[in-house]
Amino acid sequence: MRILVYGDSNSWGYLDDGSGTRHPERWPVMMARHLRAAGTEIELVEECLPGRTTNVDDPQEGAWCNGSAPLQAILLSQQPLDHIILMLGTNDMKARFNRDAPAIAAGLMSLLAIIRDTAAGPGGWHDEATAPVTIICPPELGELADDPHWIRHREWRGGRATSQTLPPVLREACVAAGAGFIDGNRHAVSSPRDPIHWSAETQAAFGVAIAREIKASG
Repeated sequence: MRILVYGDSNSWGYLDDGSGTRHPERWPVMMARHLRAAGTEIELVEECLPGRTTNVDDPQEGAWCNGSAPLQAILLSQQPLDHIILMLGTNDMKARFNRDAPAIAAGLMSLLAIIRDTAAGPGGWHDEATAPVTIICPPELGELADDPHWIRHREWRGGRATSQTLPPVLREACVAAGAGFIDGNRHAVSSPRDPIHWSAETQAAFGVAIAREIKASG
């Protein structure tokens, strides 16, 4: 089973310690490890980029943050794919984008449309299969995001409220589109010292939980 994870810094393995180093036991790695231990042969493909949005250019960081721009090329270069896991939306919550939950859900649905329009599923280059998709709703931002004394408060102002309203909106969109849905809030909590990122313990636990969800979904 060849699984592609398409995500941002939390899937890349950026921890709450601010070190900027990539955690070796990040959740995609732990997911794959747990699936292998449960008897599923896994080939993990990680396409995760800190700062990545769903489908909007970042005027501060650059157009390279736009998750829609490289997606089709990535799908084609990484095929054949048996499953695609998509977890984006956190960076869309930055104040400079002025996006609410429906706009973020729409951004994710635009990525789903690209995936479904790209024949990168099981088989060879000329096959027309597409890979099934599971969309993970990112966990809500931590309380520190609302603290005006936090160094990045202005950048993330209002983001926590948006993150709290996203799960039901995204769930409804996924059901309507026939995509798999996992609410990340069931398995992870943002760190109290970094409201955007997670602890090493959360990374590991999240990976095990997602493996169980994927296994259960068949």
